[in-house]
Amino acid sequence: MARILGFHYPERIIRLLFLRGENKECRILDIGGGTGLLAQEMIARNPGPHLEFTVLDPTAEMLKQVPDMENIKKVQGRGEELPFPENSFDRIIVIETLHHTQDPVALFSEAYRVLRRGGIMVVQEPDQDKFLIKLIIGLEKIFIRRIIRVDSQLIEDWASYAGFTGQVIFSHKGQIFWKGKKEE
Repeated sequence: MARILGFHYPERIIRLLFLRGENKECRILDIGGGTGLLAQEMIARNPGPHLEFTVLDPTAEMLKQVPDMENIKKVQGRGEELPFPENSFDRIIVIETLHHTQDPVALFSEAYRVLRRGGIMVVQEPDQDKFLIKLIIGLEKIFIRRIIRVDSQLIEDWASYAGFTGQVIFSHKGQIFWKGKKEE
C-alpha cells in the first residue's frame, strides 16, 4: 500500500541504516517484511557491502511471494517473539508494521535483544494525525482490525524502554521515521 500511495522510500531507509560506504557484510532483519519487496529493492540499489536479509512475517501467504534469492531468507514469525538468538543482526527495519502489532513494547525489546552492539534500527510508520493516513487507517480497521495508535512520542517511549539510544525522529510526507542504536 505504501508504494501505491507514494510512501515508499528505500533510498531514505538505506541512508538511515548507514549502508553506503561500509565494506563489510550486513545482516538485516525486516520485521513485518511481507513479500520482501523492500529487501529486493535495497539489494538492487545498494552497491556497497553484501546485504543478507531475513524477512520475517506472520503470514505464510506473504512469505510465499518473497522470491527465492541467495541473500534473502524467509521466516514466519511475529516481531513480539523473534525466533533468533541474541546479537544476530547488524540492522533491523520495521516498515509500516508497528500499527499492526499487538505489543509494540515487546517488539522493541525483542529487536533490541537480537540486534548486535552498535547496531541500528529504523522504523517507518504512517503519521496517523494526517487526514489521508486517518482515512487509510480507517479502511485498514475495517478489513484488518488489528490497528493500534502509533505516534512519534509512543515510538520514542517504546524504544527508550527497550534500551535504544541516539534516537532520531522526523516526519516526511505523511510518514514518521525513527532511528535508534544499541549501545556498543
